[in-house]
Amino acid sequence: MFADLKTQLNVIAALTIRELQSLMRSYNYGFAWALFEPIMFIGLMRLARKAFSGLSPPNMAPTTFLVVGIIPFYLYVAAVGSVYKAIAAPDSMLQFPRITPVDVAIASACSDFCIYITIYAIFLIPASISENAFPPENALKLLVVVLTIWTMGMALGFVVGTAARVFPPIKQFVGYYNLVNRMAGGMLFVITMIPSAYWPYLTWNPVLHCSEMIRDAWFSVYTSPVASPLYVFYWIVGLLLLGLSLERYQRRVPYV
Repeated sequence: MFADLKTQLNVIAALTIRELQSLMRSYNYGFAWALFEPIMFIGLMRLARKAFSGLSPPNMAPTTFLVVGIIPFYLYVAAVGSVYKAIAAPDSMLQFPRITPVDVAIASACSDFCIYITIYAIFLIPASISENAFPPENALKLLVVVLTIWTMGMALGFVVGTAARVFPPIKQFVGYYNLVNRMAGGMLFVITMIPSAYWPYLTWNPVLHCSEMIRDAWFSVYTSPVASPLYVFYWIVGLLLLGLSLERYQRRVPYV
């Protein structure tokens, strides 16, 4: 059993290296865009907060506040997209007997994690040092929550990827879902900036809970009144069970 598991982990590691190398060969459309898009978004939000000072979070370094929340969200979106594409469409590597769509999907998500965690460190550490917001209050908690939001992205990717095998227009749903999460996922705010009357409508979203826990882990001045690790755990388990079950069932369905 353990030998088979080790072999499968080696397969995933080799596929992850392959994914990273393919991005390096298409640098302008790989790492460059992964760097440029979140930086551009952070810059725009920083300008907006200078123009509208009421949007700034109280007692938190503004640039650090944005970086610490935005890049994990982009990691989440990238994990959803990578797993969705790997499950919904065939890959040439599936011709090899030891490789399954799940292996390809996990490898794609792992390559995203490597890229975005590097970007996170490159931009978050200098920004927080310049604003006297370094080090984080709880670095271990921060890493665990980033891993959690990445895992949740993979879990959702399995669900929508398998659904796309029989209903391709679900791709539009993914785009709308990401748009809603940009506004309601806590990427640009903490819950205390919102009137408490709206909290019950926002806290159904597990991405918001992750964003709250990330800010809670970094800033000593902030303690989230709504973040629930158990709620996020339930979502991850439910999505993984559903997605992996659907993927297993649909292996008998040919790609179209």
